[in-house]
Amino acid sequence: MVEADGKLKKRTLYSDEIREVIKQAIISEELKPGERVVETRWAKKLGVSQSPVREAIRDLEMMGFIENRPYQGAFVRKMDKKDVIDAYYVREALEMAAMRYAVEVITDDQLEDILNVMDEMKQAVKDGNFELFVEKDSLFHEKIMEISNNELLIKLWNQCKIREYTSISAWISDLTLETLAERHNSLYQALKTRSKEMAMEAVTEHFEVLIEEMNNIS
Repeated sequence: MVEADGKLKKRTLYSDEIREVIKQAIISEELKPGERVVETRWAKKLGVSQSPVREAIRDLEMMGFIENRPYQGAFVRKMDKKDVIDAYYVREALEMAAMRYAVEVITDDQLEDILNVMDEMKQAVKDGNFELFVEKDSLFHEKIMEISNNELLIKLWNQCKIREYTSISAWISDLTLETLAERHNSLYQALKTRSKEMAMEAVTEHFEVLIEEMNNIS
């Protein structure tokens, strides 16, 4: 929670909160590509010590939002759309494999669980809650991966920085969040009918639209 003066209320997970604040500053281009992220400046702005800011910056570096230049400091990394597109191609392959497993083993309870996540995603759109939308969007796909019960597949999928790239692509997308949320319907219907052919088509279409949109961004 950020107060009116821009300072964070004290909570246990300080660095997590700070990381999200700085991440949003990067996504909204309050912090522009190539700009230095100064620990002391953010510590003062948020009313915290430098230690949790340093930890937050280190997390953002691991996520790919920040690059550390030797003897110079931390700088906002220019997000190359190729990075996002490459991640989408890899995700498409991984989620295609996961859907092959999922349509064969998914239970009615698991279907209901996924439907609930999709409903929560749509409610987040109605509430104008961008962060919750990103969380539920990522969770929707995560549920499908978990149903596959393929540990290697899940591990590789998690390395694709799902939430970070979902956040970036949703932020810069020309499509409304409502449209992005509705695009999950075909994935759910494929699982519900337990049709492998429909599942493959749904995954392909889902990522083709995302990749095409990223390619159209100047």
